[in-house]
Amino acid sequence: MAQERKPWGTIGKEGAVAALGWGAAVGTVHLGAGIGLIVSMGMPPMTWFAAKSILLEVSLAFALGLVTIPVRALPRGAALHPILLMLAWIGMEYSVAVDPTKPVMWLVPSLVAGVIYALMSLAARKSRAIPVALGVVMPAVLLSVPVINQSATGVVATDPKRGTAPAGAPDILYVVLDTVRADSVSAYGYERQTTPRFDAFAKEGVLFTEATAPGTWSLPAHGSLFTGTFPSVNNTHAEHRYLDDKLPTLAEALAAQGYETLCFTANTHITDNFGLTRGFAWSDQAWITGAGGRGFSFIYRFLDTLGFAAEDKGGRQVVTNVKNWLDSRPADAPPAFVFVNILEAHFPFHQLPDEFLFAYTKHDYGTLRDASLTAFGLQFGRQVPDSEREALRSPMIDMYDAGVRYSDHLFGEILDAWAEKNGLDDTVIVVLADHGEMVGEHGAYGHMMSVYQQDLHVPLAIRYPKRIAPGSQVDVPISTVGSFATVFDLIGMTPPASVQVGSLLPAIEGRTAGLPAMSERFEEHMLSARFEPGTANGSGPLLQPHGRYRVYREGDWKLVQNKEGDVFLFNLATDPGENHDLAATAVAERGRLENELAVWKSFLRMPDLHAEVIGGAVPEIDAAALEQLKALGYVE
Repeated sequence: MAQERKPWGTIGKEGAVAALGWGAAVGTVHLGAGIGLIVSMGMPPMTWFAAKSILLEVSLAFALGLVTIPVRALPRGAALHPILLMLAWIGMEYSVAVDPTKPVMWLVPSLVAGVIYALMSLAARKSRAIPVALGVVMPAVLLSVPVINQSATGVVATDPKRGTAPAGAPDILYVVLDTVRADSVSAYGYERQTTPRFDAFAKEGVLFTEATAPGTWSLPAHGSLFTGTFPSVNNTHAEHRYLDDKLPTLAEALAAQGYETLCFTANTHITDNFGLTRGFAWSDQAWITGAGGRGFSFIYRFLDTLGFAAEDKGGRQVVTNVKNWLDSRPADAPPAFVFVNILEAHFPFHQLPDEFLFAYTKHDYGTLRDASLTAFGLQFGRQVPDSEREALRSPMIDMYDAGVRYSDHLFGEILDAWAEKNGLDDTVIVVLADHGEMVGEHGAYGHMMSVYQQDLHVPLAIRYPKRIAPGSQVDVPISTVGSFATVFDLIGMTPPASVQVGSLLPAIEGRTAGLPAMSERFEEHMLSARFEPGTANGSGPLLQPHGRYRVYREGDWKLVQNKEGDVFLFNLATDPGENHDLAATAVAERGRLENELAVWKSFLRMPDLHAEVIGGAVPEIDAAALEQLKALGYVE
C-alpha cells in the first residue's frame, strides 16, 4: 500500500525547518573558518561583520530551501532535500572559490556542514530543542573567541599623554593612499589622468619622484612610517605582526607636544590589535564594517556575483567621518595630527562605485568581478595558465586605475572640507602611499611578496607654504620613512632620537637627505605555505613566496639581497622592468653597493636577514659607521 503523502502545509513547514538547519550548519562551518583566520592573523574581532555572514547564509539557505521544497513530496524527499541543498551549496562555493583547483576551499565546508546537519537531525528525534540550541550556541561561542583572545593577549587601547602645544603650532594632515604605486599616478607621467587632485596638490608643494616604501604591505609599511624605523628594527612585519611599545610612534610623539591625535581608516591592520594605533587618542574604526575583507568570505563573494557588492572598501565612510569631525571641532581646539588611510586601490578590485569602476573600461561587471576574484586567488597560491594571467591584465589595470582615481577623489574631498573649515596654508599636509601593487608585471598580481619597483616605488608630496616653495621637486631616491622626521622639522620640533631616517627637507635644496632608501620583506608563513614547491604569483627572482629580502637604492642602481645569500642587481635607468640581473657582470657596482649597505646596516644596528626575530628596541648609533657614511657623502 502506497504511503500517504503529507499535506503541503506540513511539507512546507518541515522544509523550512530543514533549510534553516542547513543554513545554520554551513554558516557555522564558514564562521568557524573565518574566526580561525581572524585569530591566526591577529585581526580585531569584527564581531558584527562575522555575525552578519552567518545570518546571510541562513537567509540564503532559507530562500533556497523554500524554492526546493517540492522535492520533499517525492519518495524519500525528506532525505533528498538537504542533499540537494548541499549540492547547490557546493556549486555556489565552487563558482566563487578563491582557488577552484583546491577542493578544500569549496568542497570540504559543505561536507563538514552535512555531517553537522545529520547529527543535528538525529538529535532532533529526541528533542527539537537540541538542534535549535546548538544552532544558536555554536555561533555565539565562535563569535566570542576573538574577543576573548584579544583580552587574553592584552591588546588594549591607551590614551596618550598629551603636553601643551606652543602657540601657533600648525595642524598636521597625514594621508596614506593605500596600495597606490607611483607609475599609476598621472603626476609621475602615467598616460591616464588618474590623480588630478594629487597632481594639483603636488604643484603647491614638493613632489618626490623617487620615493621608496620601507615594506611591501600595510603592516610593515605603517609600522615604519609610524616609528621612523625600518621593519627589521621595529619588527612590525609578517614574522612578528605587532608594534610593541619600545619605540615611540609619530602619534605618541606629537601628543607629547600637545597635539590632539586622531586616526581615520578602514584598514584592519591599523588597529589596536597590531599596535599601530598607539598614540592616537581616538580612532573612527571605519574598518569595523568589514567592507575591505569581503573577499575572504564565501557569502560576500557570492552576493557580489548577484550584484550586491559593497559600494567601496570603506573610503566613503572614512571621508564622512573626517568631515563630521571637522564640523564638530571647536574653534579653540588644540592643534591636531589627523591620520587618514584611504584603502580604495586595494583588493577587492571590483568593489568601487560604478562611476569609477567603469571609468577606464568597456568590460562588463561580470568580467571585472571574475578577473578581480582570479587575481585575488593568485595572491594566495592559485595557479593559472600564462595565457589566462595575460588576459587578466586589461581588466585588472582598468580596475586598479579606477581604484587609484577613486582614492584621489576621496583625498580631494578631504582637502576641500579641510580648506573650508581650516584653510590649507596653516596645515602641514603629507600625502603618500604605504606600498604599491603588481598588475601583471612579471605575471604577478597584488603585493606583499614582490620587491619589484611596482610594489616599492610610491608617490609622496608635502605641502606647507611657510617652509616649502610651490613647484619644488626632488628627483633622487629617498625613503618615505623620513616623513616622520620631516613632520617634526616642519613644525619646528625635534623628533625622537630613535628615528633612522632624517628630515627630507634638505633634499629640496639638493643636499643629502632621506637616506637610506631601503625596503625589507619578511616571510608570511601562512601565505607562503599556500604555494606548492616551485610555484609563485608570477615569475621572477624578486617575487618568490619564501624567504626574507632587503632592497637598497642608490641613484639608478637597485641592490637586492635575500636570506639565502643571493644577490641581485638592476640598473633602473636602462632596465626599468628589472628583467636583467647584473649581479654577475657589474661586479664593481655590486661591490660598491654591498659595501654601502653593510655600512648602513652597521650604522642603523640592523640585524642580518637570517637573524632571529625578537621584539623591537631603540637602536644605538654606531660611531664608526657614522664616519664612513660621512666619508661617502650620505650623512652631513
